[in-house]
Amino acid sequence: MTKKFILRYCGKGGKPADAVARVKAADDVKVVDDSSPRMLLVEGPKAAVEALAGSLADWVMSEERTVKLPNPRPRVRSS
Repeated sequence: MTKKFILRYCGKGGKPADAVARVKAADDVKVVDDSSPRMLLVEGPKAAVEALAGSLADWVMSEERTVKLPNPRPRVRSS
């Protein structure tokens, strides 16, 4: 089963182009978004993403989490 994960670069400066190229070249992992200067949003099996993140220096992986936003227009409760 594929899920989305965030790969975050923890080194100095922006994400290295060679590491981004390795992630994009991976067979089981698809890059969904690379617009951030220090992060990649990827999709793939957890084991494949963990192995890829483990092979890249200064990169950490976390699962994408969604947060439900509160209603911007709360109603007044009538008693």
